[in-house]
Amino acid sequence: MMRSLLCLALASVAFAPGLHAQRLDAAAIPREVLDEVTALHDAPGTTRADGAYTLRSGVTVGDLVVVRGPLVVEGRATGKVIVINGDAEFRPGGSIDGDLLVIGGQVLGQEAGQVRGSIRTYSARLAYEQRGERRVWSERVDDPWWRRRDRWRDRGWGDLRLVSARTYNRVEGLPIQFGPVFGREFDWGRLSIDALGIIRSANSFEWTPDNVGHTAKAELRLGRTEGVRLGARHFDVVASVEPWQLSDAESGLAAFFLHRDFRDYYSRHGGSLTASVYQGRRLELGASWSDVRWGARAANDPWTPFRDTDRWRANPEMDDARMHLWQGFFRLDTRSDERQPTTGWYLTGEYEYGDGTTTRYAPTTAGVRLPTTGGATTYDRVFVDLRRYNRVAPGAQLNFRLVAGGWLSGDELPLQRRFSLGGPGTLPGYDFRLAALSNGVDRLLCSDLRGTTGAIPQGSPGECERMALAQVEFRGDLGLDPFGILDEDREWRRRGWGRGAQWVVFADAGRGWLVGPEDGGRSYPRGAIPKLSSFQTDVGLGLVLDDLGLYLAKPLHQPDAPVNFFIRLRPRF
Repeated sequence: MMRSLLCLALASVAFAPGLHAQRLDAAAIPREVLDEVTALHDAPGTTRADGAYTLRSGVTVGDLVVVRGPLVVEGRATGKVIVINGDAEFRPGGSIDGDLLVIGGQVLGQEAGQVRGSIRTYSARLAYEQRGERRVWSERVDDPWWRRRDRWRDRGWGDLRLVSARTYNRVEGLPIQFGPVFGREFDWGRLSIDALGIIRSANSFEWTPDNVGHTAKAELRLGRTEGVRLGARHFDVVASVEPWQLSDAESGLAAFFLHRDFRDYYSRHGGSLTASVYQGRRLELGASWSDVRWGARAANDPWTPFRDTDRWRANPEMDDARMHLWQGFFRLDTRSDERQPTTGWYLTGEYEYGDGTTTRYAPTTAGVRLPTTGGATTYDRVFVDLRRYNRVAPGAQLNFRLVAGGWLSGDELPLQRRFSLGGPGTLPGYDFRLAALSNGVDRLLCSDLRGTTGAIPQGSPGECERMALAQVEFRGDLGLDPFGILDEDREWRRRGWGRGAQWVVFADAGRGWLVGPEDGGRSYPRGAIPKLSSFQTDVGLGLVLDDLGLYLAKPLHQPDAPVNFFIRLRPRF
């Protein structure tokens, strides 16, 4: 959520020994502070940075000015530090010998760092104009109406929200969330409560049980940069199967502009309780319990600006069930940047134990699971996503990813919890929801087409109980900045555009399988892993312009298959 452009100055935060907090009340940044910013910013010996900047452990700088931060302090600054329109966050070992001035942000991680000088913090953002190579700072900003709303929200307790809920898709069209949002920061943490209704555009916003829903949640956070999160949620939503393959934005834009939906959906109604411990964005470990009802949803015919006369892919039927879910989750993130990482690790893991009753089993390809009409269902499954980013030379990266998931024990997995591969999010050389066959066995969807006629369920659901995927890519800078001529003060520019262009070469390998007696390619015993020679592979190359990636991919196991072209709005992983 956007911070206020103009509001009362925050109290100074001082955490070096012997310092005392000083409250600064001002409707605008004082002129003497602007003069101070100008003098330090224009000084020859000052280190200047635009956008997110990390002063890494073991690195020492003198005076430092960061515009449009945040600034992360892991190393040492021997002079004065100014952060403009961003936060200053301290990590263990980070220190500043001089003064710290934060304008348009706040200081985080006070207990982890050290400041030997004074600390001043203003919440009012600072405007500036670029005149050639010189910046001219302005002490007052005229608020547009949406910023005035932000100021009212930040001073008070809540807000009213009218936003898109998740993504455009063939089941809901455009789901809209509306309702009050409550939230407030305290010295000990934060309390937030949302109560949002959902109405869907797929049937012209008709007020029917299938077309409306809700999500209400409350979260208590104890601690600012590290601590404990406690949450509760009640929901009636349309959930997606395998959301890990593509981001919400990419999936929604593909559905709206290309008339292609790369996800399957089911209804999810119930409540959940969550508890976790966290340390900033780097580490989180938690558990949750849910009481949910699952059900099938049919595809509708939402409007799209292109290919609107085409038929949507049917949404596969899903199991109807009442389940109690116990989940444990883990996240470790040491990446240098969340959007464009160059170094570090990223690891997420989830374990789920499900216990409940299935009242109706959706149809599957012949042999995928034993025929049954319903009954008690108990299972457990795991999912792991491990990524490593390596800067091997200036302007060059070698990155790796390994994703694996599947059934561990118990009954056969519900369709809501099964896997598939293929398409732009996993193996882009292979078309999404089309077979990658070997002797009639689909290694990506786990269908068996040998001697079957009309037995493939509508929508071609993912039916694998286990899957494994490995990805590797090499990136290099082209030395071009195609968007660098644009005004850097624009909001979208502030959010990351203007980083330049890269070339990418990549390769992927993966497959899915069922658990059971070995049957010649589709099913393997519980403790067995398919031979690496049975994995589907592809290779490709791409051109990345800031966040926009243009790629070509070719499957290696289908020599006659054409080259696939696809677009991504963020790194492949």
